[in-house]
Formats: sequence, structure tokens, C-alpha cells
Amino acid sequence: MPEQKPDIAILKKIPIFSSLSDSELQNILNASDNGIIEYGMKEIIIKESEIGDCMYIVLDGAVEVLMRGLGRDISMATLRPGDFFGEQALTVIDETGRRNATVKSIQKATLFKIDKKYIRLTLTGEDDASEETTVPSTSSEAEQVKQLISGMRLFESLRDKELSSIDTWTEISTVGPGEFILKESEKGNCLYVVLDGSVEIFTMDDNGEIIVLARHKKGGYFGEQSLLPGSTGKRTAFARTNGKTKLIRVPKAYFRLILNRDSELAESLSKAGQSQQQQREQLKK
Repeated sequence: MPEQKPDIAILKKIPIFSSLSDSELQNILNASDNGIIEYGMKEIIIKESEIGDCMYIVLDGAVEVLMRGLGRDISMATLRPGDFFGEQALTVIDETGRRNATVKSIQKATLFKIDKKYIRLTLTGEDDASEETTVPSTSSEAEQVKQLISGMRLFESLRDKELSSIDTWTEISTVGPGEFILKESEKGNCLYVVLDGSVEIFTMDDNGEIIVLARHKKGGYFGEQSLLPGSTGKRTAFARTNGKTKLIRVPKAYFRLILNRDSELAESLSKAGQSQQQQREQLKK
């Protein structure tokens, strides 16, 4: 097994570190809070729902990602050298700060552990004393968001003033390939619009088999059903990225504002939700 720390090239392949300079990446590798940890066979590394305080890069061996469903743990992915995990609980994607999956070693594994303060520093440009984990958008990104959202039927009722200040009430997140964004049955507090990349929406049948419900590319949106008035408030499916993806996060409060102004849209989304529920029930049989 390797005894030395990963090199800068490995960090550069991770989306949240890709914009850092070589010296900044080297500082992460050299920090005393970060370092190599070894696990034996079938050891639990992180547990679903626990508060996240670090992320990991696989240097050697293999680990398995498990999610709770249908009363048992279901294997979702196998990660090997160069893969990484645990960062979602430290970013805007999961603002609760809780893990959305369990990860355990399949065989002896060597991992490089990175403390949460370095992820937050990367995202905000501030130290861990700040609780803010929003990814600041550049002016060009804000313009991309404005152009995309202004052309979508979903946001037709937004006013010019709201569109011009779009960077103040939306958040942009970059998510790595194969990462989970939503988990079925968790509480929803926002909807997502795909700015770049693609997202797969799926559920699972009684045997734990994955049933793909939809795939969204640029301009596609998801997560709205749990925000509708009269809904349970819980997510109705899983969502994960197919590759490196940029997402626009729209808070529940703004979405509800849109629905209050646009009764036709609210009714259409409600009917779509009922149809989707029937589709899920049929597919699970």
C-alpha cells in the first residue's frame, strides 16, 4: 500500500479543488489536519445521517457506497483509487451537514482524509469560522443563470427586478460524477435546475433494483414536487449526477412565490406529480 500522500494531480481531478493553484493544493496535502488513514476489510468509514467533518480520497483498495432503502442497505457504487467521497455533507448540496450514505471498505483500503475546513475554504474563500457554504457565482455565471431561467416556463412570473438580482437568491453548485443530490423520503427545501451536465432521477423496486424515471440536461429541473402546497414535503425519488454537473439551487420561498403568482403552473405541476406517482407505483409492481 502507498505510504506517501497523494500528489497535486489527484486533487486537481476533484471538482471542488480544480480551480486552486498548485501552492494552495500543496498546502492541503501538507496540512497537519489532513493525512493518510488505513482501514481493514469491511470496516465502516462513514455512516449515513451522521454529521460530516471530512472527505476522503481512495489511494489504494476499494470501498462500497451503501444507502438505506426497503429496510436494508443497498449497494450504490464501488469506489477505487482516485475516487473520492464525503464532500457532499460539507457543501451546499446538503446544507444539513449530514451524510447521505454509508461507506465501508470492501478490502484493505488506504485513504487520504481532508478536514472540512479545507473544503469550506475552497468554496467560500474564508476560514472555517464562517458558517457560509454557498459557492459564490461569478458575473458570467450569474448571466448564464439569468438567461437560462428567464427562458423557462417555470419562472415566467418572475419580475425584471427579481431576475436582475438573481445572483442574490440562487446558488450555483459544482458536483462530481456519480454524486447524490437528493435522497428519497428526505425533506425538501429547494429545487434544482441543471446549468451544465446531466442528472438521473430514479427510484428502487421491492428487490432493490434501480428504476430510472428521468434524465435531465441543461434547463431541466427537479425537486419541485416536495415543495408543492399539499405535498408531504418529502422527496419522491433519488437524484444523482451522470458526470461533472453544475446546478442552480432555488430556495423553497422563491418557488412558492412563483406558484402564488401562477395558478396555472401550480395546477400543472400538481397534475404532473400525480402522474409521476402513478408511474412509480406501476414500475415497482
